[in-house]
Amino acid sequence: MAGLTTFVAFAVPVWLCAAVVLPSLLKDPAIRWALASALGTVMASLAAVWGHGFATRAEGTTGRSASSVQATAERAVAIGRDNQGPVSTGDAQVPAQSPAVAPAAPQHPASSPVDAVTASGNRSIAIGGNNSGPLSTGDQPDSPRP
Repeated sequence: MAGLTTFVAFAVPVWLCAAVVLPSLLKDPAIRWALASALGTVMASLAAVWGHGFATRAEGTTGRSASSVQATAERAVAIGRDNQGPVSTGDAQVPAQSPAVAPAAPQHPASSPVDAVTASGNRSIAIGGNNSGPLSTGDQPDSPRP
């Protein structure tokens, strides 16, 4: 697709300039076609640079995505975007909130992805967006385990 776009970006300006626009200004066809080819080369170069940028851009809804999401320690959790579910790094599971009992979570606009989200400590939780779910690291004061 990029090759076809580059070819069209070259051929259309060359033909328009050499056959339509420049004949009334320049009578010598050699000069007219050389000038039109130079313009076509410039346009094709710009199209090729645009195509390369388009093909190598980051994916995502905003055109960017989290470039690094890492959980490097034992029982660490790293989430690059918004979180809506329960997250636990401890021994016991976090109970899911019942929709009838749980208070309504505040409505936040969708967060944009961040460049890096890293959870590097034991039982750490790092979230790159908004959180509306229950979190637990297992560090409960009455817990039999630390």
